[in-house]
Amino acid sequence: MPNIVKGSKQEKMIVVPLRPRRRLFFTFCLLLGVATAAAGGFAYGYYQTMLSQQTAQADRAELVRELGDLRLENTELHRQVAILDRSSVMDQRATVEVQSTIGSLRERVAQLEQDIVYYRQVVSDETEDTGLIISQLDIDATSTPRVYRYKLVLRQQDADGDTFLTGHVNVNLIGRQNEALVILPLREISAEQDQMDIRLRFKYFQNIEGELTLPEGFSPERVQIAGVETAPFEKNIDQDFSWVAEGE
Repeated sequence: MPNIVKGSKQEKMIVVPLRPRRRLFFTFCLLLGVATAAAGGFAYGYYQTMLSQQTAQADRAELVRELGDLRLENTELHRQVAILDRSSVMDQRATVEVQSTIGSLRERVAQLEQDIVYYRQVVSDETEDTGLIISQLDIDATSTPRVYRYKLVLRQQDADGDTFLTGHVNVNLIGRQNEALVILPLREISAEQDQMDIRLRFKYFQNIEGELTLPEGFSPERVQIAGVETAPFEKNIDQDFSWVAEGE
């Protein structure tokens, strides 16, 4: 009989039969559960790892594809830049050539203008005393008031007798009517003339004559004569004559 100390709390004891096989069974089950859990954890981890690898491979494949596209785009951009560079160089060269051509043309035009001025001066000097000239202008009063006879003689200076002078002449009477300046073409006041440009064609001289009638209230001041010779030379004449009527 065990010793019992008086005054201490005594715990009840349970007597359990010894069963070694059962303990061994529970130990085996415990180890099996741990192993199963470890295997399940390993399988799950392996699955997650494989899934991650597949996702990573898919992402890598997508990145590789995008990288290929970007490389193609970059190559195309480089090609376009090269084309633009060449175009820019060609445009610059073309601009330089055009500017050079324009400069040369301007210099040529300036030279031609100088030549034209020179040749005109030479021709003017040569034809000043030759070709078309106004030889005579006569205005005579008639017995009818405000009606006058006129005679204009145009001559070819230094005529050789074989060459026709051709061209035309305009005759205007300038005066005042009611204090206003008025210009009357000869065709408006003379029945003998029906054209503004009176045709000229002669070897030695040509007479232009007839009668003119002054409008009421018109006071003549001068006669304006403008002639153009087209052959054998090119020459212009422009002269004004005071209104002087014989017989008034």
